[in-house]
Amino acid sequence: MGLSAVLTLGLDWLHFPASRFLGPLWAAIIVALFQIHLTLHPALYPVSQALIGLLVASSLNPSTWSVLGRSWPYLVGGTLWSIAASILIGLGLFRLRILPLSSAVWGFSPGAAGVMTIMSGDYGADTRLVAFTQYLRVLVVSMVAVGVAWMAVVSPESAAARGAFFAPIIFPDFLVGLSVLLLGLLLTRLWNLPGGLILLPLVLGILAESFLGVDIVPPPWLMIPAYAIMGWRVGLTFDRETVIRTIKTLPAVVLAILILIAACGLWAVAMVYWGGFDPLTAYLASSPGGLDAVTIIASSSGADLPLVMAMQACRLLLVIITAPYLARWISQKKLGHRPEGSD
Repeated sequence: MGLSAVLTLGLDWLHFPASRFLGPLWAAIIVALFQIHLTLHPALYPVSQALIGLLVASSLNPSTWSVLGRSWPYLVGGTLWSIAASILIGLGLFRLRILPLSSAVWGFSPGAAGVMTIMSGDYGADTRLVAFTQYLRVLVVSMVAVGVAWMAVVSPESAAARGAFFAPIIFPDFLVGLSVLLLGLLLTRLWNLPGGLILLPLVLGILAESFLGVDIVPPPWLMIPAYAIMGWRVGLTFDRETVIRTIKTLPAVVLAILILIAACGLWAVAMVYWGGFDPLTAYLASSPGGLDAVTIIASSSGADLPLVMAMQACRLLLVIITAPYLARWISQKKLGHRPEGSD
């Protein structure tokens, strides 16, 4: 926590967006690479994700729905484009004998890193290799997104919002928001819905704001630990053993991730020139994951948060639905049911 605070203050001084996510992320990576084994309480990460969902819900209003309605071709097209690019890059890594096919396909699925890691084990993939590739993707994508947001012009409104740490609490609204958060967590657990930790509080929050007329935005002082927990969650997945074991493939995998980012960036360029979107919003909306990290960056950099969240959520859901079928089909076509590693 101390190292996270020091790094966060340093990034704040440099005016980095999402510094409250990035500082804890780097602190956790440093600790993990020094073989200090830390774990988070299982309840902390779900609550933090639910708070992110409430934050996004609070930014949605009736005027944003018309904008999203006009943007649906870009949302759907960008989602399909990112999935196609990830499949081609995964196949390329397999052809070059850098990664086994199943690990390459699962590892480069552009979204739901934790879900992809768990599901990949059921299809014969090396879950440690998939986890490393997935969270390396999240790390590289997050770092590039922060760099892009840092170079962009930050709106005065977003800067002011970041400074209001102890805004007055309206207790009826706060209690409704807390109820939405708890209900979202409960339903996610009961239904075992992938991505539900963010999406269910988001949907319930929208309903609460629309029908109850409340403002469920979480107080900034509550979002600070939530951002830190999200950063720790990603950073602590790295360890020295896995890094050493994959050191030979690391440059190629990082290069492949950068190619995936560039491919998604092409869609962002199309959104700017054909759709008239602002460049930062188009880039963050097209960015290949992760949902929580990109949402944090968008909320702290003045981007159009509802549009970014809509496209990221669309991609997340489609990846979760299609990944098992794509992985099974590609493995059967290319490997003829041979177990992973037999190539």
